[in-house]
Amino acid sequence: MHVAVLAGGRSPEHAISLSSAAQVLRHLDRSQWTVWPVWLDREGGWWPDRTPLPADRAWQPGAAATSLGPLRPGAALDWLLDHAGVEIVLPVLHGPFGEDGTVQGMLELYGLPFVGSGCAASAVAMDKLRTRHALQQAGVPLAKAYEPAGDLRAADAKLEFARLAAAVGTPAFVKVDASGSTVGVQRITDEAGLAQFFAEFRGRFRRWFAEGEVRGEEITVAVLGNTGDTLQALPPVGIYPKVAGWFTHEAKYVPGATEEVIPPRGLGPAALEDVMALACRCHAALVCDGMSRTDMIVTARGPVVLETNTIPGLTGTSLLPQAAAAAGLSFPALLDRLLQSGLARGRAAAPSGANGR
Repeated sequence: MHVAVLAGGRSPEHAISLSSAAQVLRHLDRSQWTVWPVWLDREGGWWPDRTPLPADRAWQPGAAATSLGPLRPGAALDWLLDHAGVEIVLPVLHGPFGEDGTVQGMLELYGLPFVGSGCAASAVAMDKLRTRHALQQAGVPLAKAYEPAGDLRAADAKLEFARLAAAVGTPAFVKVDASGSTVGVQRITDEAGLAQFFAEFRGRFRRWFAEGEVRGEEITVAVLGNTGDTLQALPPVGIYPKVAGWFTHEAKYVPGATEEVIPPRGLGPAALEDVMALACRCHAALVCDGMSRTDMIVTARGPVVLETNTIPGLTGTSLLPQAAAAAGLSFPALLDRLLQSGLARGRAAAPSGANGR
């Protein structure tokens, strides 16, 4: 079966996406899948490879001798359908213009099956404020938050710091509304820290909010499966940064910067069951498909959810593959599972005349 793997994109997480895609391309089982890499450049161009990628060849994004591009997204999908015979898409995209429902909506218009959550679920999960509202409605425990009335463009650091300090206290974590990989997240203790956050992200994002610091053991729980079917929570992973007091971007992506332990050190059997069930609740509340990964802090009073990711990292140091391995799923087997979930969702959702043909 022919699969297109999308990598890169216009997001600030472009490089992380390429790292995830390299891992995916190395491990896709060529006895089952004919693999067509597609590089999405930072300017919005799509570069499909002219030929399938052999298992023994390293992929070079946009290599002139092998890539067809840059194409507009629709033209690239037309080529993948008409010339490559692609039957399913695996988006290995992180952040805006890839994980946020934009690509998923286009694939849905084409009637082309793909791995992961659909347009609506992807858009909601990417937007941290809308995620909060959806999870609140489902009764999920969350950190106390301050949600400003105005947007980031007109935010005044002195006024907003006074308001957030009164609402959630300090230290607090300030966040932009739609980003990932800890891009757009800062821990602040004073007005100067908030002013620095505004200066860095004003003009790049529309909205922001703050959450009070939650003290406890940071964990993450991945879930496999399509909403409405049987969901499988993978073993929780405990996260213990060595280079910072919290799980910063550096702690996530520098090898050896964080100790990741399965199962988490401070959780007994009952607590493990509780957080796995909670991750499944979040997956279902957001109507996720294929995979998700929910980050939490486990406090003395129980778990508090931070966010849910619909396309978790798939790099060599990422948490989803580690959790899958602990459950007995090799990386190729994990990819097979995700692709089969995408095909099943595509069959369930496909109208007559799918693919516009």
